[in-house]
Amino acid sequence: MPHLEGREIGGCKLIRKIGAGGMGDVYLGEQIRVGNRSVAVKVVSPDEMTLHPDAATDIARRFEREAAILGNLSHPNILPVHDSGVQDGMLYLVMDYAPDGSLADALQGRSEHRLTLPLSMPFTLDIISQVAAALEYTHEKGIVHRDVKPGNVLLRVEPSGHWHVLLADFGVARTLQVDSQRTQVSGTFIYMAPEQFSARFSPASDQYALAVMAFQLLAGRPPFDGDLASLTRAHMYEPPPSLHALNPDVPPAVEAVVARALSKDPAQRYPSVAQFAAALNAAAGFQDETTVAAEQQTVAAATFGPPAQAESPTSVARAGRRASPWRWLVTSLAGLLLVALLIGGEQYLNRQGNNHPNAAATQSALASTHQTETAQAAPTAIPSVTGTIGPTLGLKTCTAALAIGDDATCVPPPPPSFAGTSVLDEPSPGCLPSAVAWTPYSDTNKDCSTTDGTKLTATTTGTLGCLEAQSVTTSNGYASVFVTQGSGSPVLVFRQGETGTTVLTSTGYFFKVTAQTDQFVFYRIDATASTVIQHGAIPGQLAAHYVMSVLYTGSAFTFYINGQSIGTATDSGTPAISNGWYGLCVDGGTASFRSAQNRSAAG
Repeated sequence: MPHLEGREIGGCKLIRKIGAGGMGDVYLGEQIRVGNRSVAVKVVSPDEMTLHPDAATDIARRFEREAAILGNLSHPNILPVHDSGVQDGMLYLVMDYAPDGSLADALQGRSEHRLTLPLSMPFTLDIISQVAAALEYTHEKGIVHRDVKPGNVLLRVEPSGHWHVLLADFGVARTLQVDSQRTQVSGTFIYMAPEQFSARFSPASDQYALAVMAFQLLAGRPPFDGDLASLTRAHMYEPPPSLHALNPDVPPAVEAVVARALSKDPAQRYPSVAQFAAALNAAAGFQDETTVAAEQQTVAAATFGPPAQAESPTSVARAGRRASPWRWLVTSLAGLLLVALLIGGEQYLNRQGNNHPNAAATQSALASTHQTETAQAAPTAIPSVTGTIGPTLGLKTCTAALAIGDDATCVPPPPPSFAGTSVLDEPSPGCLPSAVAWTPYSDTNKDCSTTDGTKLTATTTGTLGCLEAQSVTTSNGYASVFVTQGSGSPVLVFRQGETGTTVLTSTGYFFKVTAQTDQFVFYRIDATASTVIQHGAIPGQLAAHYVMSVLYTGSAFTFYINGQSIGTATDSGTPAISNGWYGLCVDGGTASFRSAQNRSAAG
């Protein structure tokens, strides 16, 4: 999508991009005809609807539905919409601006207002009660949101210190007239109700998602996490862990209320989301929401400044030669991947039962396996890095397993089944004296930080900014890098080659993560095309620091975040890309990298 800063759309002057929703980019704007008041303007450009005719139709239909739904809603806890329309082929939606970001931003330390889990009971119940009020209103209007999660709960911190919340992003909301029909699977896996995995929904689905949020805020973690198959099976068949055991400050009565709202059968949940919220307040000893609001938790502002702006990706690769395959990803719902996984429904899950242990078991096994590893193995194929390394740049190997959503401070080792030799181990790639020849693309700025390592910035709109280790090549192996999230999407590249100095002439495999939407995409570039091989949602909310890794053997690939598998893929494309070098890229902004590592498989 082109950069629109400075343009006037729908009577609003666009100031800067502030994020992205399920479709389109969101800009901070000034509504000229209304005293230049600050607004948020969601825009879908025509070039986002040219990759596939069906995708274009779906985008337009969803955008129009969101505008129609929001235009008929008026509630103090729903983000207001002021205008919508089409201008110069671009769909636009003008909404209130929420300057304090989302609840997800606050939980992940990306906001000026920082929260540390678990939250206090009064504060949690105030947040949940406000979202419940918004959902009850939409349900009375015959609308189901279908994607209730912290990222869609926007914040307005009032001068009194009260956190006023606004439910946003109705892009996948549906009316109840189709609640008995089979529709496209939609939602975010960690918060999805069991029936949504079968493409069914009702108001009880929103209640389930809100209960997942309540559990997360009180326990410090969601009830279910792990790889995609484990997460799916857990939502559909496994009971949630004990909330009281995870946080003894949570009364058993509150645990019972949350457990009922998390019932697998929608009929066993509370008759309405309002009754769920009322039962939650009663179980905690609060008579009503005003009592809860009066007992606000004091939240200290973060000391590291304002939140990073969520920039949507502008390309996958080969910008200018073909449309970016990422555009198809951002217009596809996370459920598309799940449809393929669940095509056999319960039979699929039963077949997978012995192959994918649940998240807790996986993490326990990893912790046991890795407990004896205390330091990173020294590289054997290249000399040791010399130079002065800041105390925070030298990262050790993790001695216990990380969850996907953990804020990483170490680097997980390769899977226990992998055997190989280190051929690359750079604390700050391209910034310290090294035997590795790091070559930047011409579209790249490289800055060296004593705390965040190597910061890459893409300087040309619609292309990648990259740094390549051209002196080290591998065929099969395990590549990883520690990421400090910025405004762009980090990309880990392997088996790379090129004939020039820009992404236009690159070949290889590209594994990209977009933390702002918790999505990943894996694609290849060869002499003829760029092809998306796999994409989907990451089953967890990414923190400010995480490790992205890939295990590659022949045409088989496994992707990891913080050492936890998030997906696999097989490439049947030709010509084969069998070897090449390691690279780091950023798409659509900035990202910082430390501990760039690559291992060559034994044999």
